[in-house]
Amino acid sequence: MARDPAFSTITRLPSEERSRATMRGPEDALSAPENDDLITAALSMWPQGPAWGTPDGQALDLGSVLARLTRVLVDSFVWLYARAFALTREATVQGANELLSEWEVDHGLPESCFASTERTTAERMKDLSRKVLAEGVNHPRDFVRLAADYGFEIEVEEPGLFECAFSECAGFHTTGRYTDETYWIVRVQDVSVSYFEAGVGEVGYDPLFSFGGAEQLLCLMRKMAPAWTLPVLQLWTQWTVLSDGGSSGLCDEYGNPLFFIPPE
Repeated sequence: MARDPAFSTITRLPSEERSRATMRGPEDALSAPENDDLITAALSMWPQGPAWGTPDGQALDLGSVLARLTRVLVDSFVWLYARAFALTREATVQGANELLSEWEVDHGLPESCFASTERTTAERMKDLSRKVLAEGVNHPRDFVRLAADYGFEIEVEEPGLFECAFSECAGFHTTGRYTDETYWIVRVQDVSVSYFEAGVGEVGYDPLFSFGGAEQLLCLMRKMAPAWTLPVLQLWTQWTVLSDGGSSGLCDEYGNPLFFIPPE
């Protein structure tokens, strides 16, 4: 995952940006026809002439016995057209309905990380579209958008570590092991954290703390993250840039902005 060596890179999803473009299914004037849509064409198949109620090339009266009989015969084709086009739509991801479960089996859905979570049909269709379109997920923005599809608002931080010939001692960057570069931080908005309680929790069973549903998201992130990286969860922190009341924020002696974490 690319990162800016100057500062820790934080990626969020703009509020106006939502899901990806979707695939359109086949449509036609006869996708879901009614009897009136077919009666004219059906009547033209009968022989013409006075004996058939069409003297001198006149159109057959829709109130005639023959026309009413034709309506009965055509009614089965109304159902046939609708079913035929429904089957055609089932062959595309956007038209999957009766065969949605078969589509999911073919593409390894539902995601094992969310197998215990009830998903609406619309959410299942969105998951399927993502799989069929084979959209790559290898940039922080892709992961932020992916989380939004599952109902999570997150930000992704790629820590800026100390680099020789670039960073300054006692400056903004911190030192650490080279393996720290493999980590990127996922902060989840409105996540509930439960902690182990003496006398309530069970040793060897209950974890010291749990991020609840966010851990399912972490499971998905680690499943889809580039192989050389490892996402970790962290509580969402609201940062506020310190200011003296002017148009610019306060900075330290190295020019790095100073932040303040408001109390909850």
